[in-house]
Amino acid sequence: MKQMKNNQNFIIFSLFVFLLLSNSSSARARLLQQNKASLTGADDLVNLMGAEECDENDEECLQRRMIAEAHLDYIYTQNHKP
Repeated sequence: MKQMKNNQNFIIFSLFVFLLLSNSSSARARLLQQNKASLTGADDLVNLMGAEECDENDEECLQRRMIAEAHLDYIYTQNHKP
């Protein structure tokens, strides 16, 4: 009888430890995903502000930067009445 109770306690304890560890690892994975998402958000902000650095020969980069700057100018001047 005592052996059966010890086995039950061991199984319950093992299950509890397993659930605790699996929850911890899933929380860590979600945190890593959030960090990756926030980094791409910061990169998007830099590109929106027109702070992307371009080489002189990179026409596509210069065009993206010009469009971003024009868009930013439009945002700040759309409600401005001369």
